Amino acid sequence: MNANLIQGFIITASHEKNRLANVQQLQLQLPGIQLIEAIYPSKQKVPFIQRLVKKSEERTGRALNLGEIGVLLSNRKIWHIITKTDVPDATSFLILESDSVLNDPDVLKKKFNLLTAQYDLFFWGGWMGHIQLLRSTRKKLTSSFNYGTPYIKTICSGYGYSINKKTAKYLLQQTKQIAYPVDEFKKYINPNLLKIGAVVPELIAQGIGDSTIGHNGLSPVKEKIWFLLLDIRNYFICLFN
Repeated sequence: MNANLIQGFIITASHEKNRLANVQQLQLQLPGIQLIEAIYPSKQKVPFIQRLVKKSEERTGRALNLGEIGVLLSNRKIWHIITKTDVPDATSFLILESDSVLNDPDVLKKKFNLLTAQYDLFFWGGWMGHIQLLRSTRKKLTSSFNYGTPYIKTICSGYGYSINKKTAKYLLQQTKQIAYPVDEFKKYINPNLLKIGAVVPELIAQGIGDSTIGHNGLSPVKEKIWFLLLDIRNYFICLFN
């Protein structure tokens, strides 16, 4: 494979016809990307699925729904592939979802190797744009983007992140027993064992459309107020760190 191509994966599904155009666009923008068929427990047989639901509730107090279990299994599928790839442990792979959108493809491609060489787990976007960086680690990437270490409680979502082979092995171990949604990394990783980075504002965003996971979200007004309060709190936490 051309060393200048970003290696990675898009989690997609053959029945997601409304996302096909976006997936094709991502393939054009990132020729080194591979398609990975998503696991949908509602559409295919997943062994012991009800046991998995029950175990997740026992361990966390909240049962994962079928969509969340499917996303977890789909990401684990990719992590398994990465661990079997014949590349150095520090080689990074980009992981996207079928509704991911590249806000600035040129910056992503130009800076991918620079940033992933510094971090084990890197978020190109997350938590719908609400990731915040610790002030002491904040560095200029371009005139429009900054990068550094994110406040651990603001990292969430899996629509645009990269991991190296070492981290893929670690994440497989951490999710060996089902518990939390895969995108709630802060709940099952030890930030002292991984070097975590992020870029703000988002270089990769989640496209507008219906969720395939099955979350019951807040009303738009309540969600806006909730995010505003969290952003203010997190801003001051990051300011002094």
